[in-house]
Amino acid sequence: MKDEDILKYDNVPPDIAAQYLGTSPQYIRIGLQRGRLPFGTSVDIGGKGKYTYQISPKALINWKNGTSIKSWIEEKQEMLKALLNE
Repeated sequence: MKDEDILKYDNVPPDIAAQYLGTSPQYIRIGLQRGRLPFGTSVDIGGKGKYTYQISPKALINWKNGTSIKSWIEEKQEMLKALLNE
């Protein structure tokens, strides 16, 4: 799967994102649920454990190519600084 294939989506399905990254769909879903993957989000609809996912095609491509890792680390550092200062 190529970058061009991913750019065809407005919202990349978790199964396609997993294929593109060479990992399992479960890894994608759980990573998004826990806020560990910076290329998308998940929302528990109605609080019943039924999640919906939003995966940005450009952010997914940047993650795979390593161009978003620095900003992801900086964001997590800022979050930790804010938590430690409370």
